[in-house]
Amino acid sequence: MAGTEPPDVTELWDWTLGPGDRHQSEAHSAGTVELLHVLDGSVTVEVSGRPHLLEPGDALTFHGDTEHSYTNPHDTPARFTLCVHEPGVGEAEEMESTDD
Repeated sequence: MAGTEPPDVTELWDWTLGPGDRHQSEAHSAGTVELLHVLDGSVTVEVSGRPHLLEPGDALTFHGDTEHSYTNPHDTPARFTLCVHEPGVGEAEEMESTDD
């Protein structure tokens, strides 16, 4: 995983779900947006109770500030990349300015 610094945090994930695995996520902070791209296998993304079945090459963008989950409904591993952008979740370090 890699990510940027606050206040606008963007995380990039390389994720593998085993056969039958499910990851439930609570709502993130207001304004969060997620982008998921399936590389191998199948992933069902459920957002606000609505399921989206994704196959290799499929992508989905959704608001992450609502409950959501990722499920591998099959008997083979599923791999996907996930980008999560959470605006305003922390305070940036103040930069010192110097006048020459």
